[in-house]
Order: sequence, then C-alpha cells, then structure tokens
Amino acid sequence: MKRSTLLTIVGVLVVVLVVGGLLFWNYFQSLIAPKPLTISYATTQTQMPEGALCAGGSDESTGVAKEILNLETDYIYVGGGSNAMPDEVWANYRFNLPILKNSTRNLLFDGSCFFRSPDAAPDCQGEACFSIEEIVGYTWLNLTQIAGQSCFPDASGCSADVVNPGYVSVNTIAKCHAITFEGPVIYELSDGQGNLYVMHATATGTPDLNATLPAGWTLSERTLDAPLELLPFGGGDACYYNVVRDNLVQSYHQYAYAGETYP
Repeated sequence: MKRSTLLTIVGVLVVVLVVGGLLFWNYFQSLIAPKPLTISYATTQTQMPEGALCAGGSDESTGVAKEILNLETDYIYVGGGSNAMPDEVWANYRFNLPILKNSTRNLLFDGSCFFRSPDAAPDCQGEACFSIEEIVGYTWLNLTQIAGQSCFPDASGCSADVVNPGYVSVNTIAKCHAITFEGPVIYELSDGQGNLYVMHATATGTPDLNATLPAGWTLSERTLDAPLELLPFGGGDACYYNVVRDNLVQSYHQYAYAGETYP
C-alpha cells in the first residue's frame, strides 16, 4: 500500500472518530442539560381518589430506593412489578445512555403510597393507574416525570446530581405519591421565607445537620406531635412536588409553601 493511500485512510479514520466524538458529546450534553420549568401549579394539596390502590407499599418502610432516570423522556422508574431488579444486581449494575442510575438513597419516611403513574389517565381505576415497563430485563414502575429543574441561588452550583456547598438543587416533579413520617423526629429544611421541606432520603442512611446551605437557609431536627402526612400539590388531578437536594446528597420534599402558586 502506498504511503499516500495509508495516510489518506488514517486521516479519514481520525475525522470519523472526531466527528463521532463530537456528536456523542453534544448528545450527552443535551441529555444532562437542566430542564427549564414551564408550568405553574397551585400550592393546594391534591387528595388521593377514594378507593385508590397503592403501589410500592402503604404501611411499611421501603428501605433503599432503586431508581433509574430516562434522560430522553424525563421519566423516573422505581424497581417494582413481577421481576424487580434484586439488590445484589443493583449494587454493581451499570446502565447505558439514555438510562441513568439514580444515586442510592436510604429512605427516612415510614409510609408510602404511589397511587398513579405520571403517564396514566387521571380517571384511571385499579391496576390501570400503574405503568410497568421492562428495562434491561427487569420490571420497573413508572413513578415520576421531571417537570423542571433549577439551582439556588444561581445555576452555577449544580451539575447533574452534584450540588456544590452553599447551593441547593430543586427538581419539580409530577408524582402522585402520599408519604407519611411517623417521627418522632424529622429533619426540616427552611429557606427562611415560609417554605418548608422534610428530609426523605440520605446517601449514608444517617441524616447530617452540617450541610452547607445558601444564606438564610437552615436545617434542624424537629419532634413531631403527630404523624406528618404529605400529599402532592396542584389541586384537582395535578400531582406535583418540589424535591430539594443539598451538597451532602440529602433529599427533601417540600410540604409547606409561602405563596398560593409555585413558582
């Protein structure tokens, strides 16, 4: 083979690799780019329909959450159905794009009832309210869809699931989920403006009050006089929650709002 021919072939291969790499990088960046919030909802609680079924357990601790995110559809799935991924498989399993494994989180609430998948009709009944999909050979319950993402006090402090000290990320999600905290102790996050959040998960299993929060925000331990029961917001058939994450990978559900609408 002539030297000139060999150089041409090598040059073509280099161009193909560079173009392919750029295309993949652009695809990856489009997947992880923050999703702007385009909806607004009333901060009145949405009631569970009478006679609604519960998926994911209603009165028992759910332990460790096994969740995956489809970056193309913004749907979040939790292990469930007839063939859920076992814990020993989950521990070391690596998913391929556009599926992303959510960080392993130890849950702090005591009661949980998922009463409708985000892609189910609001007037659904019984098992029709739950969407089960097979992904990588296991069954998953369609639990949530991301409606919008933001970072406080500005966008520079959050990247994917990483939150820098002094920042919090806020994911607004469509999630028909009732949650109960029996207490007697909860860990309450406040922005100092009347918005309150309760810690529902940690990465370590042990709540840490030493998160580095934005100015004016506080995290404290509070003793309950009665169980704290959370329902989604939006009123009517809408189901929205704001889920906040701090720099220690601790997550919180908002349960009190300063205003009548969000944002």
